[in-house]
Amino acid sequence: MMKRWKDNKDGNISVIFAVAMVPILALVGMAIDLQNTNTSRNFVQYALDNAVIAGSREMQKGKSGDDIKAYVADFLNASIAAKGLSISCSQPKVVLTDGAQDIDISISCSQPTTLTALIGYNNLDFSVSSGSTYGIGKVDVAFVFDVSGSMGSNGKMDALKDAAQDAVDVLLPEDRDTSRDGDVRLAMVSYSSMMNAGEYFEDVTNSNPTRSHVGSGGQWVKVCTRTKRNGKCRKYSWQWQSGTSVRTITNTCIKERIGTNAFTDEDPGPSAWFVPATVSYNTSKNQWDEETCNDATPLPLTYNRADLSEYIESLEPEGGTAGHIGIAWGWYMIAPPWSTVWPSGSDPMSYTEPDSAKAIVLMTDGEFNTWYNNGQGNSFEQAQKFCDNIKDKRVKIYTVAFNAPTAGKEILAYCASSPEFAFTPENASDLQDAYTQIAQSISDLRIRY
Repeated sequence: MMKRWKDNKDGNISVIFAVAMVPILALVGMAIDLQNTNTSRNFVQYALDNAVIAGSREMQKGKSGDDIKAYVADFLNASIAAKGLSISCSQPKVVLTDGAQDIDISISCSQPTTLTALIGYNNLDFSVSSGSTYGIGKVDVAFVFDVSGSMGSNGKMDALKDAAQDAVDVLLPEDRDTSRDGDVRLAMVSYSSMMNAGEYFEDVTNSNPTRSHVGSGGQWVKVCTRTKRNGKCRKYSWQWQSGTSVRTITNTCIKERIGTNAFTDEDPGPSAWFVPATVSYNTSKNQWDEETCNDATPLPLTYNRADLSEYIESLEPEGGTAGHIGIAWGWYMIAPPWSTVWPSGSDPMSYTEPDSAKAIVLMTDGEFNTWYNNGQGNSFEQAQKFCDNIKDKRVKIYTVAFNAPTAGKEILAYCASSPEFAFTPENASDLQDAYTQIAQSISDLRIRY
């Protein structure tokens, strides 16, 4: 009797375990299937957005309504098929309205399930839609270039200059309709260990960039011993000059902003000033000791191709990589509150300007390894905070990790608006392709969708 009871008990446990496993497996399977469905849906949305942009281009070419419908449907179907997803989708519905100026497209898809089928759900269905209105809008773009010392190796700087110029040519072609000048404006900043604020130093620090020291008998002065290709000094040496009692130096390098406005786009002012580089007079050597940065100063928003090309050609490698400072200044170039700083004609559009878009193109070849205020985190951590806040303003962030180490790729992947906005070129040709693709994508942002 005891043996039969024992056998019966084991059987009950087995039955209970078997019954319990069904909902457990179903829950696990549902989580997996929902994740797979969400991944598929995100890609279909991405493909759909690209399809309506492609359709808008066909509008620009003057194609007929039927041709545009067929083109958009074929474009979408080919994109989904090329991805190799396990989903099945209906034929996309393409509708042209408002005199064939608006494109609306929708599609329904079904994702096969795995373990969720245990509870009777063999498929998870979803629908996606998108639309565009053909029309030329306005766009403000900030290019952020890493000019740290590592960019001086293996022809990286020359490759960057060529690629950046190609991007300018796409966004501001020489044969463009000049009556629409101002619709596309580009700004440029470069960073290394710090940012060179140049003529905007006093506006952002509330300090005089020129420091003076009164002495007697002479002074040590910096004399240029080697010039750059653009005529600016590349190397200095110190030489003694007698008979001067007042010794001055001008330094316009700045560090990151600190305090409550550290990671905002608030314009400079009380409680929102920037920290100047450290500059002091060494009386024992009769010379200035200073923290330095790259020569290139910010170029505010402009559609002047010559100014943009001149800026690109002026870039020279020097110093470390304070990536968070570069990201911050890329934001400031297109941030509406900074209209108080930039000259007339370079004041950024409002975030809510109708039919407009804003974008930042962020580039590095290294990892973010330089920062000054430990209380705000290292450069990587500060960069994350900036990128979060920039994206909250619906600014698109494109990133270019040029032959960068893993840490550099990671932070740029984090900052990019989506994986499709992150580029990882390994050589000059790839870099050129990346900037061209980004410029074309930014041009597409001008089609309202």
